[in-house]
Amino acid sequence: MTKVAFVVGHEDSRESPSDTPESYWRVLIPARKFGTALILGRANAASRALAADVVWIHQPTCFAAAQLAEDARGQGKPVVLDFSEDVWARGEVDRPYSDARLDACERALAAGSLIVATSAALAASLLPWGEARVVPAVIPLGPEWNPSLPASPARLAWWSDGRQKRGFELVAAGLGQVMAHTDCRMDHVQFAHHAPLMAGLTGADSRAARAGRLSAYFEEDQNLSAEGNLRVFRDAVRPATLHLECYAPGAYAQTVSDLPLLRAAALGIPSITTREEAPPGALSAAPDEWEAAVTEVLQEPGHRRALSLAARSWAESRFTFSSYEAVIKEVTS
Repeated sequence: MTKVAFVVGHEDSRESPSDTPESYWRVLIPARKFGTALILGRANAASRALAADVVWIHQPTCFAAAQLAEDARGQGKPVVLDFSEDVWARGEVDRPYSDARLDACERALAAGSLIVATSAALAASLLPWGEARVVPAVIPLGPEWNPSLPASPARLAWWSDGRQKRGFELVAAGLGQVMAHTDCRMDHVQFAHHAPLMAGLTGADSRAARAGRLSAYFEEDQNLSAEGNLRVFRDAVRPATLHLECYAPGAYAQTVSDLPLLRAAALGIPSITTREEAPPGALSAAPDEWEAAVTEVLQEPGHRRALSLAARSWAESRFTFSSYEAVIKEVTS
């Protein structure tokens, strides 16, 4: 059987590849089926990767990732470069990648055998570097992902990381109006950041200002395992009536991985998104349309139910590793 080394390529020295939002899904999940998961910078990570038949690097935006790609290519090993965002457009939603990181990415691309992307739109944005294969994110749907009935009063859930902060500031006024005229509450489940991202809604960037109507979930216990962390976040989101995805409008929002929508869909939770194209079970709306769109879902249980069924069906259709298998076969044939 072909052994694949799935590598975190953005220089993360924490304990597990699953500590960062995308790496859990793009490194640890496929590694459980096809090989091993590694973080560059940890002991013997590069040499262990080079011992595999295929080196698969997610987000190759550090010097060590570029070096690994070049070393693997020099040994005649296939190198797959995996992208879940347009790294050159990152500045639209968050702090842009440094020139050094982009240079490292371009070095890796020059050494790579094949590019993969999480969506067709992202693959199209990578065309200057070559044709990319689409390998969607996968959620292995076990009973831990079973949907539940939505809570009463209604709850909005924002399961995000810092890349959605600018977008949230654009939709915050509409959400504030929804919360002012209904009894719904909002829960923020937040990866990777300890500082709250609610300033656009509350006018104050502190937990105390959000007491009552807003609650946030943070990784307080640094010893919490990757699966434990995911379980806490998943259970916090599960009773939500509607999930929010709010990247700032632009090219980045249209190409970034649909993982936030997929996680919610796996739980049978419909989403509202600022993307122009929404998958089944999600609604696309411009920031100034969010108040009306969210209110309609909250006030029409039948509409919410139909969206929930469509979302879960879409998530079930993504419970397959066939795209991974096709890429592994292509680079080893």
